[in-house]
Amino acid sequence: MNTRIIGILVLSLALSSAALAKELPEVQLPSKLSGQNVLVLYKEFNSFSQQIAEYYAEKRHIPSSQVVPIAIFRNPDAINQKKFESIYAQLAAHLTKNIKVVVLAWHTPYRVDCMSITSAFALGFDKKYCSHPTKKVSGCHKTANSPYFNHSSSLLWQENPPLRLSMMLSGKTLIQAKELIDRGVAADSTYPIGNAYLVRTNDPARSTRWPIFKQFSDLWGDRKGLRVQYVDDRWNKTSTQIKNKQNIMIYQTGLTHVPAIKTNHYLAGAIADHLTSAGGMGIEKSGQMKAFRWLEAGATGSYGAVVEPCNYIEKFPNPQVLIPSYLYGDSLIEAYWKSVQQPGEGLFVGEPLARPWNRTQIEFDDKTLIIRSRELDPTKSYRVESQKNELALWEKVQAKFNWSKQEVKIRIPKAYSERYRIVEKE
Repeated sequence: MNTRIIGILVLSLALSSAALAKELPEVQLPSKLSGQNVLVLYKEFNSFSQQIAEYYAEKRHIPSSQVVPIAIFRNPDAINQKKFESIYAQLAAHLTKNIKVVVLAWHTPYRVDCMSITSAFALGFDKKYCSHPTKKVSGCHKTANSPYFNHSSSLLWQENPPLRLSMMLSGKTLIQAKELIDRGVAADSTYPIGNAYLVRTNDPARSTRWPIFKQFSDLWGDRKGLRVQYVDDRWNKTSTQIKNKQNIMIYQTGLTHVPAIKTNHYLAGAIADHLTSAGGMGIEKSGQMKAFRWLEAGATGSYGAVVEPCNYIEKFPNPQVLIPSYLYGDSLIEAYWKSVQQPGEGLFVGEPLARPWNRTQIEFDDKTLIIRSRELDPTKSYRVESQKNELALWEKVQAKFNWSKQEVKIRIPKAYSERYRIVEKE
């Protein structure tokens, strides 16, 4: 056999493998987020916002009926409570039981009066989540706690009315927004081996999280595929030790401007944030560094304040909650949201469904779909349903469940549908 024929055969096999990988269907599990659980909002008559929304829907298999325009004209930094409640009321028909995440495909407005817009969509507008609920209140104050702080997602979905987590998804350009989306999708089930840097800086006012950083680093160390390092950077006044670093998965610090962030390599699904007063106040480069700079550097999620929060650690992500939640299988939006005790003034930005440490794997054995999962409860009974395409109805299909302690192996013969879901029997 000549080298040309061998080359053709190798190429053919590679293409066949790639095609097979693309044919793997989407599998939905109870209490695990998918595109079916997402409502994407974009600004009506704004082609930039609409293109982000449509691209995201395509990449995350979000039904077109769940991509919805809303009337926000021009580009205000903030809207008032009345305008927000009018928008929310108009969404009533779209906020069905399956919607658990609301994605905002824009970068302004980022605030609703004294709350961040992501917190307003998740918690409802309520001035108890504001440091300064009226003009007469001044100084530094804590706010009401999030009912989701350090709770499991299953409890979140059982709230009545249910909490719907929210995240802003945008960029300075359409290319940047698409790259962010692509990183989130690429992160899924990668089981990365990476580094977490928790940094104490020369800015004591913005390094109030450092005791938590050190304590958690001492407890966690190097395990579960993530090496957590506490870095004392107090002696660096204009530079940082965190430059030219590889495989960053978590980076948390505190400065008005964090140097050298673009010199680092961030893994898909990486989360990075800095404690400062104005990280969530828009996307422009003026003033204090914005959370969007992290996304432009290669991170997949970030967080910043939209009003003066003061430096209460309760108002910023806590790695003691964030890191274990993320590594034990939560999506980016679940882990990030549950890590902030008082998120009323904080804006979550990024690709919400990124899930690097998925504990469910799928593969084909000839025409049989095999699902291996450690995310189902062996004390409960389940059935499997399939959907041939987005417009088709869900139908029950034949499936065989084999349990081995906490892991289940599910075999689905003649699996030709685009998506499957595992449903708990009532």
